[in-house]
Amino acid sequence: MSETQTGGCQCGAVRYAFNGPVPPAYACHCGECKKQSASAFSMSIPFTYDGLTVTGTPKILETTAHSGKRKYNYFCGKCGTRLWHSGTNPPTAITLKVGTLDHSADITPVGHLWVSKKQTGIMLDPETDQHQTQPDDVVAWRSNLGQ
Repeated sequence: MSETQTGGCQCGAVRYAFNGPVPPAYACHCGECKKQSASAFSMSIPFTYDGLTVTGTPKILETTAHSGKRKYNYFCGKCGTRLWHSGTNPPTAITLKVGTLDHSADITPVGHLWVSKKQTGIMLDPETDQHQTQPDDVVAWRSNLGQ
């Protein structure tokens, strides 16, 4: 039997659940991720939207990624918590924000993107996969994390 993982926004208006282990996480140190997380980096896990059971209705902010592609940012309309991103609307492949999981304390990133933009003083495990910017095929890189 699969273990159920749960998460959601700060105020509880949007909640989600999925079955199975948490996929390997990665950290992004780009300027956009720093702003959306209000921190030194953002941690995400690649996931499929169809794998989530969502209660509540997230709002969507459409932006343009550094690549020039459209990015859809899903967040709680009441408290503003960023929940996941997708390159499509409706979402298909998503990057779920690790900090929104109810139990995320033991999640360590296995890879890092945009290390060239890393905040001074943040030390990275030299055993992790690190990219100064990002791989040419970031989707393939995400799907191979932890292998």
